[in-house]
Amino acid sequence: MSAYGENEDQGKSWNEKTGRSWAEHDQEMNSRLQNISDILFAEIDEKSLSNALDIGCGAGATSLRMAQKLSGRGAVTGIDISDALLTLAREKASAVDNMTFTWADAQSHRFEPAGFDGAFSRFGVMFFADPDKAFANLRSALVPGSKLVFVCWAPLQDNPFFLEPMEVVHKHTDAAIKMPGIAPGPLAFSDRDYLSGILRRAGYRTADITTRKTTLDTHQNPQEDAALLMKIGAGARMLSESEPSKAQVQSVRDDFVLLSAAKRHGDITRYPATIHLVTAVA
Repeated sequence: MSAYGENEDQGKSWNEKTGRSWAEHDQEMNSRLQNISDILFAEIDEKSLSNALDIGCGAGATSLRMAQKLSGRGAVTGIDISDALLTLAREKASAVDNMTFTWADAQSHRFEPAGFDGAFSRFGVMFFADPDKAFANLRSALVPGSKLVFVCWAPLQDNPFFLEPMEVVHKHTDAAIKMPGIAPGPLAFSDRDYLSGILRRAGYRTADITTRKTTLDTHQNPQEDAALLMKIGAGARMLSESEPSKAQVQSVRDDFVLLSAAKRHGDITRYPATIHLVTAVA
């Protein structure tokens, strides 16, 4: 068994370069994802929860939000494969008495059967090596009849934050824009029928999937935004894999600045975003 359960590739990624980068930019990324967090939490009935599970909790922003909602009457456990991100999460939780974290692969972790009366996730469930097994394992951790609520990304073409930086990189490096398919990664569940099949095979009684349009907003200026796009996201990954020259890197950065400036509204840069909001009954 690998150090990362049954998901060696994602374990390495999220404990090394990817995880360190997200930890470095945690505050900014949580700001950008605020609208999506609000959509997620509006779907969760926290009044029915006393012991909640945050799947793929990362650096703990959503766990902390739930812990605040459950303060005085319940607790939340965050689980993630990235110790790099959980280190930051534990720092945030140092003064919070109803929030704990588990470093594990949720696909293979031995949860207490029916130990949670609800589970949720903000973009933390698309990275499993075996999604059918993972969601069945998560179902076993839930009280029968309780709910799993999560958000995941809709298709690439509906998410300019992913696609447009990739187009810039393609322009300057000739690296091919590869459709993500169903391999573990941010867009693994963009096909609603595929996702619905996983949840059905995993034994959930019902699964409701709705597609929602929103935005990723940042107060960073175009230069700051471009600097982040060079480090996080599909464009950054595509650029790194293309082994670019210094001139190509500069050209990509310059076009990222222009891309950001074109989306500027007052003091906010706003990227259209489309997500799937999923509620499944265990």
